[in-house]
Amino acid sequence: MKKNKNSGFSLIELIIVIAIMAVLVAIIAPNLTKYLARSKYNTDLHNADELAGMIQTCITDYEVTNGEFIKSGGSAVTLSWTGRKVSGGPASFNTMLDGMVAKDPTSEETGAMATANISLKGTKSIEGYVVTVNIGNVSVVK
Repeated sequence: MKKNKNSGFSLIELIIVIAIMAVLVAIIAPNLTKYLARSKYNTDLHNADELAGMIQTCITDYEVTNGEFIKSGGSAVTLSWTGRKVSGGPASFNTMLDGMVAKDPTSEETGAMATANISLKGTKSIEGYVVTVNIGNVSVVK
């Protein structure tokens, strides 16, 4: 009679491999969570910066077309987004900005709503504008 040689892993070998994997996970997990948090912050920062640039472009287009500062009851305009729909500014400016924003400006990670404040630097539009965009915990001023 021939003996069958069982070439499988023993229970001790499997336990050792599982223990080694558990130690590796314990070492890697904290670094991975730090990396993910930094990645979410950088994504929000990039989106806020991109949105501020788009708003500045729309301000210039609006001023050239209408010959006036963007007004919404006062000297500053506060815009907010729900999904991709902008509200808070004059209808013609909102339509122009809706056409430029190609993606959802809200935070992908936190689901936070994006807001933007547009105000004059001085008393005349010739002095320029200050655009502040907030997404999640990130704020960009241009």
